[in-house]
Amino acid sequence: MLLRSIIRNDEQGSTLMNIAVTLGVIAILSAIAVPSLKSMNNPLNDASVMTTHFLKLTRARAISETKALRVSPLSTAKLKVEQGTTCGGTFTPHANLALEMPEGANLTDTTWNICFTPRGLADKNIVFSIQNAEGKLKKIEIALGGGTRTQ
Repeated sequence: MLLRSIIRNDEQGSTLMNIAVTLGVIAILSAIAVPSLKSMNNPLNDASVMTTHFLKLTRARAISETKALRVSPLSTAKLKVEQGTTCGGTFTPHANLALEMPEGANLTDTTWNICFTPRGLADKNIVFSIQNAEGKLKKIEIALGGGTRTQ
């Protein structure tokens, strides 16, 4: 008896007004969200973050595998890793480490390389740049201690 007094027979769905208000709220939220999502697509920032993390991962792998790992560009869009016993010795390709830059970002110079010793130290201090299609640059520096910095 109590349940019948709460539920009325004439309330059996949404009205046109409810649907219109709901669609209006969704449209307003979409108009706010789309510009925010577009700014998240930045190949230059993505490439610099990916490269920095890749270098940190390679350094950590050199320490954990107790091998010398050398990172060098394979092209303007790819980095390769080679392994050896020391940074001055011979190197063979490392099967599990490689990086491909996101589309729209490329290395400006492909003549560099950096070797991380089994203790995680870099064999030299280098700076290289990543450039997007609009010509903007991000510089990545690798210090002798193995740390990286993006400028």
